[in-house]
Amino acid sequence: MTERTSSTHSLQAVVAKRFKTFLAANGLRQTPERYALLKAIYDIDGLFTIEELSEQMDIRRFPVSTATIYSAMQLFVQANLVIRHPFSTTAAVYERISDDRPRCYQICSNCHHITRIKSKELAKGVTTFRPRRFTPTHRVAYIYGVCPKCEKQQAKAAV
Repeated sequence: MTERTSSTHSLQAVVAKRFKTFLAANGLRQTPERYALLKAIYDIDGLFTIEELSEQMDIRRFPVSTATIYSAMQLFVQANLVIRHPFSTTAAVYERISDDRPRCYQICSNCHHITRIKSKELAKGVTTFRPRRFTPTHRVAYIYGVCPKCEKQQAKAAV
């Protein structure tokens, strides 16, 4: 087993334990579907949609209804295991929460292309900001604008 595989398995064990505690505290059932979905989510590195998660479940030969996926996603968000990003796309976009590092994204207002920003300066600013009388569970920064491709198309259309 590689180091990455080992760390993924230990992360999944920690997440499964946190989810089990969340379900017990809220008097909710522990179902095989919820845990299979959670495992699939923590195998995805990056952003995903409900449709992509459903495809992953089909590939794993563990088909789950769309309604089950949506209800499980609400629980994962409530348990602070998954982020539902408020991108202005038609499909909801999710991401697992696997660490306390801030996530920073730039989103094109025209084509809705999403790019993760890897900037130490921005991450430091997001991390060092300490809200008063509020305890952050995770930190995300969104920057909306126009990507170079759309900017070029707008310039052509203006001529």
